[in-house]
Parts: sequence; C-alpha cells; structure tokens
Amino acid sequence: MDYLNNIPTSRKNKHLNDFERGQIELLHKQGYSPYAIGKILNRAPNTIRNELKRGTVTQIKAL
Repeated sequence: MDYLNNIPTSRKNKHLNDFERGQIELLHKQGYSPYAIGKILNRAPNTIRNELKRGTVTQIKAL
C-alpha cells in the first residue's frame, strides 16, 4: 500500500472560510443537526455549534 497518497491532512487550527459558513447556515436552515453538518463538512460538531451560537442574537429586553 502506498502511504504517500493516503496521508490524512490535518484541519487543526484552521479557520472556517466564507463558503463553509454559508454551508453551515444553509444546512442549519434545512434542519440538519450540528453533528450532521460537522460530518458533511469534515469539522467537529463543537465548531459548528460555536459558529451557530456566534451567528445568533438573543434579545434581552423588548422595547
């Protein structure tokens, strides 16, 4: 077996790009769970949860 072509690339400490953020938003709106989105994008589910949490705004007090 030739291991030179089968070395997995590490995604550690890599930022999400705009395309991935768009994919997260689209898949979340379609009802996918953070775990399922992580599997699709080859990212940790916690990364997806953090990105979803970062993109939402909670209203504290209504005027």
